[in-house]
Amino acid sequence: MNYRAIIDVCSENSRISKRVIDDFLIYYAANLNNLEKQMSREFDAFRHASGEIGEERVNRLKAQYLAHRIFREEGLIRNLLNHAELKRLTAEELKFLREQSEQPWRFSFSVIVGEPEKDFFLMEDVFSEEQFLLYSPGVTDTARERPVRLWFNLINYNGACWQSYGPIAAYNSFDADDIFFFATELDPVVEDEEDVILHIWKDPVPYMMLLSGSALPVTNHKDDELVSVLAEYDLESINSKVFDKNFTKEYSGEVYRFMLKGWEEHPHFSTVYYDESKKIILLSAFTERGFERLVEALRECGYDFPDEPSLRVHPTMLITVEKILGKEPELNEYEKLFRKKPDKESEAMLENLNKFMSMVIPEINAGRKPDIDAMAAKAGLDIKSARDFWNQIREKFE
Repeated sequence: MNYRAIIDVCSENSRISKRVIDDFLIYYAANLNNLEKQMSREFDAFRHASGEIGEERVNRLKAQYLAHRIFREEGLIRNLLNHAELKRLTAEELKFLREQSEQPWRFSFSVIVGEPEKDFFLMEDVFSEEQFLLYSPGVTDTARERPVRLWFNLINYNGACWQSYGPIAAYNSFDADDIFFFATELDPVVEDEEDVILHIWKDPVPYMMLLSGSALPVTNHKDDELVSVLAEYDLESINSKVFDKNFTKEYSGEVYRFMLKGWEEHPHFSTVYYDESKKIILLSAFTERGFERLVEALRECGYDFPDEPSLRVHPTMLITVEKILGKEPELNEYEKLFRKKPDKESEAMLENLNKFMSMVIPEINAGRKPDIDAMAAKAGLDIKSARDFWNQIREKFE
């Protein structure tokens, strides 16, 4: 391919786009059919999350929103081309707009599957599985700064390749499963990839707000990535005795909890729940290996379930969902049945640890070495616990 020629096409496309779309069309469209008011309402609904994104970037997201409304499939552009105001554009500019009206713009969650040339990326949409050639120096710059697992762009076709419009969203720890989970939290009716694509087409604003969690890092424990992995199946009955060899058994409120021996602690937490009243079995783990071992152990007990889970979601997405939607997602309704209330001594210890932390962290952030013994005394914490805790904190910071 002649990438030099494609870059020339991209540069020309960007030049016309700035003049026609950035400087004129999005402002013109915003004043039609109360579009600006509708946009403001939709963004205001997520003010608590957009505050973390920053005013300047939110303004760019609003321009992106307007461009999507104009050029998306069944967008405003076809009607706008008949408006008298647009007749004043040059022939070149009108030709550009007609071409864009024939090739709808769309948002794409995608991954990089190839880099054929500098600033060119072969992308694959994680929901449609369509591959497309994207020219984006912005993606190059972002990928150079940090590892990116997933990209979210508003893309448009220029006749030679695709380009992005507006802010580039680059997620450190989210993947396709996380986005699917987010879509189901927004709308429980979402069932498959096509539903997600349609949902983004209808209302991209919540997905734009995922920028508030874009920099959250992948969380690992040694070689295991931390991720909630669950699967739920209908099961008429179980024989609890067959679990005795490999599992620790508990029972509460018509629900069994079977914890896999050797895998029940951090980081795996490999656990099975069986609800006698609902006839449901739930497999839950906090690592991929923990889930795989759980399935193997269940097969040894005579229960053959698929290797693939029905839900995978990273803790960073759970944090971001709570931030955006203002509610904590509940992945496992049975877990609370087995929570033990902390005794008064444990609660007092936790309170003292929190006091200790509130004194230590500012010292670390200021680049000073904290006086552990003095701070332990102020917090009411014994010296040994304080020093042990300080060693753990120091290792994390280092």
